[in-house]
Amino acid sequence: MARRRSSGITSLGFNQDQGCFTCCLKTGLRVYNVEPLVEKAHYSKEELGEVSLCEMVFRTNWLLVVKARRPCSLMLLDDQQRAFRAEVVFKSPIRALRARRDKVAVVLTSSIQVLSLPSLQRVALLRTPASSRPLCAIATDPNATQLLAAPAHRKGSLQLLDVSRAVKNAHSSSPAVVGCHQTELVCLSLSANGAKLATASERGTIIRIWDTSSKLMLHELRRGSDYADVYCINFNRVGTLVCCVSDKGTVHVWVARGSYAHLAKATAQPDTRAHCAFADDNTALVICEDGTFHKFTFAAEGNCHRSDFEYFLQVGDDDEFLQ
Repeated sequence: MARRRSSGITSLGFNQDQGCFTCCLKTGLRVYNVEPLVEKAHYSKEELGEVSLCEMVFRTNWLLVVKARRPCSLMLLDDQQRAFRAEVVFKSPIRALRARRDKVAVVLTSSIQVLSLPSLQRVALLRTPASSRPLCAIATDPNATQLLAAPAHRKGSLQLLDVSRAVKNAHSSSPAVVGCHQTELVCLSLSANGAKLATASERGTIIRIWDTSSKLMLHELRRGSDYADVYCINFNRVGTLVCCVSDKGTVHVWVARGSYAHLAKATAQPDTRAHCAFADDNTALVICEDGTFHKFTFAAEGNCHRSDFEYFLQVGDDDEFLQ
């Protein structure tokens, strides 16, 4: 189990191009650029209150926000005007958000509702088991199939749905179900074009890569032999690299060379919930809920070292960069 957070962070998340991340706090909200690591936006507790979830929409001025005191309400924040532009209220608390440029998937207790942006009108609905983790992934490439992945009702299985095929009254066509693991799913990720899917179960020893078109498993990636809680899996922008981070405090990187070969392993922060991403094809990033930022540089022959470490809550803005 992760240690109790003393940083005041309630959640973290990278944006879709992995060049920025949001930091939700008991005292407001911050948005950071990765290269260079600078603060792009800062909202105080007086402006927003405690923020439980936030999803950026690429590098646009749209921020999707859920406040702790209004857990059933999704709000669209215009960061340029620092004003809310739309709001929708659900019957149950919002557990997770995943966005693309034109849509956002809202994970609720027993369903996922897909809303159009910026109107927040519902365009698709997917039923999910109430007992599952709040898992969801959506393809972000605007030229690819608008694929949504989420847990299915059978243990270890997930469902895939093309959310562009919505029918009258926003009820979607039947999803395809894929049996991925024998135990419960704890983490999943789609490549940007939706062609590849990565999954991990509660055992956490392997990552499985799936072809979303054929529904067949492509590869098994060995994370380790000990059980682990996999916090995050991420593809690079073109789907040739995969990274994952778990409660063991290690980040793993695999590269596609026909099959996926294990390329690098490095230590970040053990027992601290974290998210991983790629800055480029030689750099992995890890942000942790203790407020630490890690950058790892790796080479084709497997060498890996930590090239940067910061406490990002102490990083200020950069006036020259922001202009």
